[in-house]
Amino acid sequence: MEQLDRVEVDLKRSRLPETNSSLMDCNTPTKKTNPSAAFSPLKSLKQLTLRADLDVLPANLLPPDNSLDYIKVWSNHIHTVDKNMLDALPRLLVLDISDNPISWNCDNAWFKNWEIHNTQTRVSFLYDLRCDKERKSPFLWQFDEKACSFEYVSFTLFIACSVVDLLFVCVCLAWHTQGPTVRYLLLVLRAKLRGRRSAKFQYDAFISYSSKDEGWVMKQLVPNLERPAAGAPPLRLCLHHRDFRPGAAVLENIEAAIYGSRHTICVVTRNFLQSEWCSVEFQLASLRLLYDGSDILLLVFLEEIPERCLSPYTRLCKIVRKKTYLLWPEEPQEQDTFWVRLVDALKDKEEGEKEVENMIWHSNWLE
Repeated sequence: MEQLDRVEVDLKRSRLPETNSSLMDCNTPTKKTNPSAAFSPLKSLKQLTLRADLDVLPANLLPPDNSLDYIKVWSNHIHTVDKNMLDALPRLLVLDISDNPISWNCDNAWFKNWEIHNTQTRVSFLYDLRCDKERKSPFLWQFDEKACSFEYVSFTLFIACSVVDLLFVCVCLAWHTQGPTVRYLLLVLRAKLRGRRSAKFQYDAFISYSSKDEGWVMKQLVPNLERPAAGAPPLRLCLHHRDFRPGAAVLENIEAAIYGSRHTICVVTRNFLQSEWCSVEFQLASLRLLYDGSDILLLVFLEEIPERCLSPYTRLCKIVRKKTYLLWPEEPQEQDTFWVRLVDALKDKEEGEKEVENMIWHSNWLE
């Protein structure tokens, strides 16, 4: 075969032996043939022309140590130029892919830059290459590869915006369905970051109560603690309507009140249990109780509440079972003793006063 100027091979009926042929022209359709298997033995092949109705050029068309310097694949159906195929032809000098419906999209964007910067391989009829075989279609050199970067950036932005939108929807849904829990988690985070254990207290106690129980708070609690009988020191109380900072968020005011007060008094009633904001105040106060390890949370029950009514409020139920609490007496003659015990519980332990656990409590009414 070395003495022949051109060899024509039928790939459907023949097997190609190893040869030193310098020229080969294959006109046989190869859709049912494996070109890689056919040409793999031809290490010394110099020039190759393929007019065989090809859709793609496989990357492993020839062995790695091939000598091919000219390949012509004109008048086929090739849409994409495989960069790996060209990399596998280290000695290639001429490439002819004319008369193919090359798709000048982002998949082939590299090919334009490759030809411009490649000093070894020349692409035949480069400036005549069109997007397809129609004469009105644009040329290769007119393709703007910057559009591919924009396409990539646009896709990335689309994914990022979609993720942000999804997160926003999830947050809104969580806030709508689990509002108190989400607010409580925010308060937990704020409490950990601020770490106010050793802060100087502005108030002796923050009063957490339902607005429906405000009458008892203003007529009984406030006068007996802020304006006690002769001989007892007045206490500084923090109340929603009086001491919350105007214009600040409710959560910020609640946090400032709890961490700015030595104690938190929860006036527990059925109204208290049904109040969303009372739940937030109790959760944050119990969190401070957990981290500070001190008796900063005092429970005052204005009415007896059955245990089955407390069971949905897990944290409150646990505290009631493990710690003591005060029960507002119905008998007027017992109310003086109630105030003495409450004031005693609010005294600073550092002053040598009795601890909360030493008070006389009604602790068996849930049993």
